[in-house]
Amino acid sequence: MKLLVLAICIGAFGAASAEAQTLQIQGVAGYLSEYELTAEVSASGVEHKEFSGPLTVKHVGVCTHSGPDEMFGQMSIRFLNSSRRVEADLSYGGRECVYTGDLSEAATGFMTCANNLTLPVRLWTKQTP
Repeated sequence: MKLLVLAICIGAFGAASAEAQTLQIQGVAGYLSEYELTAEVSASGVEHKEFSGPLTVKHVGVCTHSGPDEMFGQMSIRFLNSSRRVEADLSYGGRECVYTGDLSEAATGFMTCANNLTLPVRLWTKQTP
């Protein structure tokens, strides 16, 4: 009987993890696209409309800047009414920012941070295998 319960638990865990969806988020930020954003986010909501995971923001611009060349943080992203419209919370390098816009390489939106800094952003995704 214990073996049967163990087999059922392992099967249920395997099915749940197989359904977990992971997205690779890529993007650029800044007026000259001087920052590269990457995040690997996993579904955190039952309906796969909410995702969260680690975020890396890397300075790729040719001009010098103050601050580190690479910052790490967290991204939470929620799909709104359509499959492309999202709201994302980005937390990195002591900054708390919010992006609302389309998840598309062609669409530019704006990210607003707590210190009243507003930057143009393009975010897009591809599903990981």
